Amino acid sequence: MDKRTINIIIGVVLALFAIFMINRHLAQREALIQQLIREGQIIEVVAARVDISKETTITANMVELRRIRSQSFQTGDLTSIDSAVGKFAEVDILKGQHINSNMVRSLGAAKYLSQAVPQGMRAITIPVDKISAVEGLLKPGDVVDIISTFPIPNQQGQSDNVVITIFQGVKILATNRNLSQYTVSTNVDTVTLALKPEDIKILTYILDWSRIRLVLRAPLDSTTEYGYTAVTWEALMKKLGMWLEEPIQAQEETIEVYRATKVEEAPIFKNQ
Repeated sequence: MDKRTINIIIGVVLALFAIFMINRHLAQREALIQQLIREGQIIEVVAARVDISKETTITANMVELRRIRSQSFQTGDLTSIDSAVGKFAEVDILKGQHINSNMVRSLGAAKYLSQAVPQGMRAITIPVDKISAVEGLLKPGDVVDIISTFPIPNQQGQSDNVVITIFQGVKILATNRNLSQYTVSTNVDTVTLALKPEDIKILTYILDWSRIRLVLRAPLDSTTEYGYTAVTWEALMKKLGMWLEEPIQAQEETIEVYRATKVEEAPIFKNQ
């Protein structure tokens, strides 16, 4: 056996021994931690895995359990993932920060409507029917877009109906008198929305002369529609490939004719 082979064998043995010692150390360390947990010297608390913005619904991939010394435990610190998932962040929570019960809330636990209104927002109640309220299946905590139809004057002096997305990502605070996100009201007649003060004025104006529809979003959908949001008959036909452009009339060829100080255009007659 040559020296090179011997060195390789020695290297492999040393590597295996190192792996064994590392695993043994980790196992001993984990056993010690588990003992300290049983003795109450180490506590597992819920911490933010990523930055969590205010009024965001907390999901399982946003949080994790972290072990801390019992001296660092604060009254109200959450100790299980389930106690945080599904709650709304009352404040901005930074990555790595321990999540306390006063940082989150459950919309279903709100006793009064004012408790469910996000900071800086206003609540407005609007009338709806089965169609505009997605068959009445909306519930508090859902997020919707608001669309409406408007008559827009065209170049012919007439008007075309145009569908426009007015607001996006609007939170529903209540359906009828229901504030619980775990209850679906029957025969929904009104929906209470959370909007900015300036948006309240816009929606109030629109409701006086146009109808609106609510479009339900997925729970974690935070996409925003940018650019052109209006849909006209022309836009629809072009999307379907059925729009026919008006034929462009050929312009008659002319030639400039100078008469004294005047310049006139005369048609060019071509031999047939």
